[in-house]
Amino acid sequence: MFKFSLQTALNVRSRQEKLKMKALAEKLAVEQGIQSQIEQILQNTKESESNLNHAKESRIFSVDQMLFLSRFKNKMKVDLSKCHEELEGAKKEVWDKQQDLIEASKKKKTLEILKEKEEKRYLENIANIERRSMDEIAGNQFVQKTRNAESLS
Repeated sequence: MFKFSLQTALNVRSRQEKLKMKALAEKLAVEQGIQSQIEQILQNTKESESNLNHAKESRIFSVDQMLFLSRFKNKMKVDLSKCHEELEGAKKEVWDKQQDLIEASKKKKTLEILKEKEEKRYLENIANIERRSMDEIAGNQFVQKTRNAESLS
């Protein structure tokens, strides 16, 4: 039965790869959360502008509403700027985690290739042993048949 000599190392590399995948997934979730915040800010700003436009059309709006909208839009710009900064940081972290995962995958793949080669050599060795055994059996049968033929003559 084939047993890979570096199986423990392969198992460790597989676990490391899974941990790197998990870390990447966490960073991607953070990035998506920030993108959702940005979308929510844009949607809230659009809704506020739409509400003020409806109020203007119905001529039921005040200067306070306009001031409130102006302050709200300024706050949303600040929040949006902050979110974009956070998004850039999150994208960098995602990129870093992707590189970590790529490196871990390469290390694991290297061991998998070594395992395949070692298994191939093992199977070739088994095939050679079987072939030699079959040749020996065939040779022994030939010798035995030859002796039997000589003893009958």
